[in-house]
Amino acid sequence: MLVRLAELESLHRGPAWALTRSAPWTIAALQTAFSRNRPQVELEQFHEELDAFLEDLRAHDAASGAAPTAGAATGRSVADDWTRRRFLARRSHGGRIVYELTEAAARVLAFLDSLSSERSTLTGSRLGTLLGDVERLARETNPDTTARIEALEAEIEERLELVRAMRAGEQTGSLDDETALEAAENILDLAAGVPADFKRMRDRIEDSVGQLRNQIIEESLTRGATMAQVLEADRRLRASSEGRTFRSFTAFLDDPEQQMRFRAAISEVLSRDFADGLGHEERETLRHLVAELREANAQIQRIYGKLSESLNTYVQSDDYRQSVRLRDAIRRAEQAVRQLPYVREESGFAPAPELFGAEFESLSMVKLFDPDELAPPPRLADPISFGREDRVRSARTAKARAAALREAVDVALEAGGGRAQLGDIWSQLPAEEQHINSIRALLAHLLNRGVGFGRDAWAPLEFEQVDGTRRMAFVPQAEVTVEASGPSGEEN
Repeated sequence: MLVRLAELESLHRGPAWALTRSAPWTIAALQTAFSRNRPQVELEQFHEELDAFLEDLRAHDAASGAAPTAGAATGRSVADDWTRRRFLARRSHGGRIVYELTEAAARVLAFLDSLSSERSTLTGSRLGTLLGDVERLARETNPDTTARIEALEAEIEERLELVRAMRAGEQTGSLDDETALEAAENILDLAAGVPADFKRMRDRIEDSVGQLRNQIIEESLTRGATMAQVLEADRRLRASSEGRTFRSFTAFLDDPEQQMRFRAAISEVLSRDFADGLGHEERETLRHLVAELREANAQIQRIYGKLSESLNTYVQSDDYRQSVRLRDAIRRAEQAVRQLPYVREESGFAPAPELFGAEFESLSMVKLFDPDELAPPPRLADPISFGREDRVRSARTAKARAAALREAVDVALEAGGGRAQLGDIWSQLPAEEQHINSIRALLAHLLNRGVGFGRDAWAPLEFEQVDGTRRMAFVPQAEVTVEASGPSGEEN
């Protein structure tokens, strides 16, 4: 609960929470200015549109006799305030400064749009997608190869049966327009989260790359960053969740065959009659979905390009060349030392002390040792000694013995003429085996043998605890039978 409280407190301080508590005209202005087909707006154009919106808002307030909602603020000041509150972000695009929604603002606007929409999220298409995804996940995660093969063969047989029915004319109808429209809206709902997901991935990768570039600059000014550190940081970045997502999108966008199939499928969907039920913006969203993915991928590629430029600049810098020369000099000195002849040291002469790394910056770094200031530490207490009488094994319930349980079942069946109650089996166990672990093991053993348990009657089983006291356990009554079947017999 405290962890969730900390997460909510962090969310409360973020831009998403602040946007939900903003004035309605703020939400309306952002939703009007930015859409799926218009994710970015140039700086001056956005200021002009915001000025026009504020004038219309003031005229509406004056006509209704209400107090001015936005006051005397201008479009530029409002845009600057939204940027400081992280509702908007300014980015450079094609040599121009543009505004775009932040990841938090995009998610909040999509959530508010879903609240005001009359479209139902519980449709047959979505339920079918959910069922298909669950079945595919269960099949692909099944460790049993035989079961996966059987599931695939059953799916192939189902498809072949459908082909035979269509060839025989037994099934010729396709999806009706309402069902097809629901499926298209389901696709649009899935695609609605793509911009916010890409913004989050782009922002996190941009922050990671920025930290890496700052590390290169700072370490090259102090002690010289090594390429191993840079490559290790890049490896961690690519191994993160954002890096894996970026690789998945890159693999899709680098495969021309997949892109061609995807574009052809979208063109066929838009050419159907049911597509007339979609709005203009929804049709444009489907039509430009691949282009939107390519643009988002290009933005991330540009971020990686900046990282490559930083690495190239670092490699070509004077600090890097100086570090290379220093390593070469150290390597040559080590080789020269190894080539010197071995000379035995002469005894009787104390070698002079050699000091290494004595780089003093001030006299305060030098302190004299005074033996009088040295206080010997107090003597440690004697270790605790334990005698034989102190070593006592803690009481513990023994484990159930499977052989004793099987023997008790067989003896009870033989004594009962092929039938035995649960209490009869329990009474055949030795006294030292009648404990709580044996009750659990006996029930599991009977379940494995196919014995059914009912709720109509209960069997009392008395057992002994580790402290020597006796207790009574009530378990569902069960009857074990043995029916003769051939030479060996079959147990039920």
